Amino acid sequence: MKTTHTGRFLTMSAAGLAAGLVLAGCGAQPGGPAASEAAASTVRVSGATTAAAGKGTTAAPAAASTARTPTPPTESSHNLKTFTFPDGHISFSYPAAWTVRTQYPPAGLPGVDAVVADEAGREVVSLANGVGTGCAGGPASRRVLDQATVPAMAAPDGTKPAFGFAVESIAGKDYYNMGLADPRSLEQGDGVSSWCNLVPTENGGLITRVHFGEPAFANRGEARAWMATERYAQLKALLVSLAYA
Repeated sequence: MKTTHTGRFLTMSAAGLAAGLVLAGCGAQPGGPAASEAAASTVRVSGATTAAAGKGTTAAPAAASTARTPTPPTESSHNLKTFTFPDGHISFSYPAAWTVRTQYPPAGLPGVDAVVADEAGREVVSLANGVGTGCAGGPASRRVLDQATVPAMAAPDGTKPAFGFAVESIAGKDYYNMGLADPRSLEQGDGVSSWCNLVPTENGGLITRVHFGEPAFANRGEARAWMATERYAQLKALLVSLAYA
């Protein structure tokens, strides 16, 4: 897809968070997770405080996506921990065998990122909280493969964001998106506005993105088959568990 904006997670796979960020969170999102520097910080996981990576530490590169070869579930993956962002507002639950690390964007840009890795250390989800950005995108043809309500989240205007897994066709190529979105990003049909995964909150904005490889799936049948796996269920449960306090 051709876009006219830079995105917080659109640019992360190449060089971390880009300085001078203006717009974020919409459109096709191929590629892997971030490899940017993390500033000193602390995060709360299940009530315990742990130190995040110090300034100057570079995140390890991610392994290949597990979209087509989901990791078999383990006993520990059915136990959950809770991560809460440092400002105490947004939290989510995730399998106990997974890990969460935080990182801050450079040059004083707002917000903090939480990067979730599975039991093998593969980064599977990124969430940015407290961002002050917007979305812009062109027309697309969208098919929604799955959607669900996120009961503990709401925008300042009362709009309820939704979980969605969708495929958009742009110039004959399919792009897959999975995360929280404004309900308008779950409209199906031709000529709809491209996916926007920026959700307004009382403390700024929230961007969520599941990491896919490139290409994410060989075809739509493979994407639908992935929805029957344990990995898909884990990722969906994490996103639907998001809550604002």
